[in-house]
Amino acid sequence: MIVAVFARTLRANVSVEQLVAAWAPESEEPYPAQVEVALDPADARRIMTIIRFDGSMQDFEKAMPRLTHSQSHQRLAEVVESTELEGVYESVVVSVGQ
Repeated sequence: MIVAVFARTLRANVSVEQLVAAWAPESEEPYPAQVEVALDPADARRIMTIIRFDGSMQDFEKAMPRLTHSQSHQRLAEVVESTELEGVYESVVVSVGQ
């Protein structure tokens, strides 16, 4: 499992839907990953996006054209004020409390 995480601050009056539209590919195909979006309850402009892709890093890299819009960097610049965290991680299995 590959997890991509983004913590951003949106520009004033930008909605979650506008953020998603800025990076989501324009395709009729089902989106090839799970997406979770979370808002900071203290500041609705602060938003976290978590994308979970079921596959290896190599599979993730091959899927990139299906994961983001080709103009996503330019489009995100229009709706995002700042990016505090941007990272791609490979999940590992751990045991807790056993």
